[in-house]
Amino acid sequence: MVELIFVIVIIGILASVGIPKLSGTSDNAKKTAELATISAVSTAIESVHGEWSINDGDFTWGLTRQKASETLNYTNSLGYPINLNSTTKVFGALIKGDTSSFTIVNTINMGDYNITIFTGPASNSNHGVKALASDISGKPDKNDYWVYMPLTPTTPCRFQGKEFYPGDILLIDIQGTGTAVYPAAITCN
Repeated sequence: MVELIFVIVIIGILASVGIPKLSGTSDNAKKTAELATISAVSTAIESVHGEWSINDGDFTWGLTRQKASETLNYTNSLGYPINLNSTTKVFGALIKGDTSSFTIVNTINMGDYNITIFTGPASNSNHGVKALASDISGKPDKNDYWVYMPLTPTTPCRFQGKEFYPGDILLIDIQGTGTAVYPAAITCN
């Protein structure tokens, strides 16, 4: 009986040490999945732009043939995709993977392009990774969001201290536990 009590005590000690270490695993998986998806989307954006550049705007993208002489419905005047989404999913115009955990938060119309604001599994404001006072820069959490800007201006635009260039998809990283305020105004010089 004494041996059984010792075994139970040892199992309790191991559990008290091991369980806290495993609790962050889900959060780390969400962050890693979100960063990997954004990396794939960024690569796809550059691929579309590269193909557009090489072919002087006359290229096949997805199921649609686009010619330089036609109205640019799919890319802007610099060859970056205007809309990353298909009718069924976020980023569906660019990648095949499951992106159901990404949500479009807002779309701001800026004339001939839209600014898309979205969140992923780690940055979702409802069930993302809890924002901590010791926030790690560049890692998404609950109060952060992503911005895609297929800009046509040749000068960079700025918002909240970040500089955006055509085709950029960037994380707006709110440090600490502050609340995410989605952009309403962007300055371009």
